[in-house]
Amino acid sequence: MKLFFPQLFFISLLLFFASCSGNAQSQGQKKALSTNNGSRVEVLDFHTTHRCKACLAIEDNTRRLLAESYADEMKKGLITFRLINADDEANAAIVKRYLAFGTTLVINTVHDGQESHVDLTSFAFMNADNKEQFTSGIKEHLDASLKKIRP
Repeated sequence: MKLFFPQLFFISLLLFFASCSGNAQSQGQKKALSTNNGSRVEVLDFHTTHRCKACLAIEDNTRRLLAESYADEMKKGLITFRLINADDEANAAIVKRYLAFGTTLVINTVHDGQESHVDLTSFAFMNADNKEQFTSGIKEHLDASLKKIRP
C-alpha cells in the first residue's frame, strides 16, 4: 500500500504533463539551408498526442508570429519551424537531445557548425493566453538569434 500512493502520484504527474504531428519544412526551406552555409534559427515546438488549450495556443501564437514578422526569413531558410510529436518513437532522438517532455518550445541557433538553444517552455506557458506578451518575448529571442547568424 505504501508503494501505491507514490506510484499513483508519479503516474498522475506524468499524465498531467502529457495532456498537453509532423515536421513542417518545405523543399524551399531545405534548399535555402544549403545556400546559407547551414546557419539558421530553428523553432522547435514539441507536443504530445493529446494536446491541451495552452499547447495549441503556443503553436498558434508561434506560427502567427513567424508568418507575420519573419516570412522572408522563413522563405530563405534562415528560420525554420518544426512541430514535433514527442510521443512518436520516430522522434525519440530529438526529444532526448532537447530533453523535451510534453509541450516544449525551443529556439535552436545553428552557426558555423555550433549549436546553442534556449528553452522557452516556461515563458510560453505563462504567456500562452497573452498574445502581445508572448509575441514580444519570442520576437526578442528570435531577433537575438538572427543577429548571431547574419554577417
